[in-house]
Amino acid sequence: MTDTGSLLLRWVSEQGAGSLSNIKQGMWWLAAKHGPDIEPGAAGRWLRDAVSLAYMDIDWRNRRWCAAPPVLTRLPQARGLAVLTGSRTAAFDARLARAVQGGLLELLQVPSDRPPRDIPLPPSLIIQFDDEEGLASWAAELGAAYMPCFALQGAGLLPPLRPGALTSAPEFGKPLEQYDLDRREYRPVPRPQGEGLYRLKRRDSKRVCQVLHAGEWHETSHEQGVYLVLESRSRAADVLRWLPEKDCGREGFGTLYVDYGYPLPDLQRRVAVMCCGLAPRINTQAENLAHDNVPYAVAAKIAESLGQHLGEKADD
Repeated sequence: MTDTGSLLLRWVSEQGAGSLSNIKQGMWWLAAKHGPDIEPGAAGRWLRDAVSLAYMDIDWRNRRWCAAPPVLTRLPQARGLAVLTGSRTAAFDARLARAVQGGLLELLQVPSDRPPRDIPLPPSLIIQFDDEEGLASWAAELGAAYMPCFALQGAGLLPPLRPGALTSAPEFGKPLEQYDLDRREYRPVPRPQGEGLYRLKRRDSKRVCQVLHAGEWHETSHEQGVYLVLESRSRAADVLRWLPEKDCGREGFGTLYVDYGYPLPDLQRRVAVMCCGLAPRINTQAENLAHDNVPYAVAAKIAESLGQHLGEKADD
């Protein structure tokens, strides 16, 4: 195991839990050692992808993280493919190597494509199997939890979009930024400019997001806040689109496209990512992220949970 992404996941797995500031420092040290031209925002993107791939969980508000336990779950209608995700300690990797040598299942290491100046992700562990009952037994022997299909189960449990806990209004005269949906960026404002998503620094210097919704201030994440604002402005079906596959018999499966500036919240993104076990493809020209092997029913559930109608993407 020598690639940067796998080294990072090993380090996260052995650490187990900690503060975001400490893990970011460690990431920068390791990433800079193996690739000096890393972009400034690369650490945050790596962490969000790691959450989406179920390697770790993050409490963004309290700036804490923990490694996720190993889980084996089938990919939806992927012709005998499952993904093994979660933490990868040295002990777990040793058990995995012994299990693969037994020859019961085939292990494929599949990389997620990322831009050159991003921190590489570890390769996804895709398992090819013939018998689901044998797959569940193999997971138990490995010490991993078995979930028949997280993507389908998780999609059915996605909660509806709601504002977070009530909070106080931003302090008068303190620096304040409002998210501009059209420009897809935060812009400084002297005072709240009506309902919308805002970013500010608390007294403890932590930067947080708040949304002014129906005349009240609520705590929120950036991702949840973006969709709360979209929903309140009745801007449906313009940021999430789905294109079906062309193969015969696969019409119910396709690609979910998410426009730049409207990122899926952690839970919705994990459901989408666990449809293929890889981080979303980045389409720079089209300015969107593409999630593959997403059943239409799952894509519709994601859109519904965010107060959006699922649009259709014209074939390029």
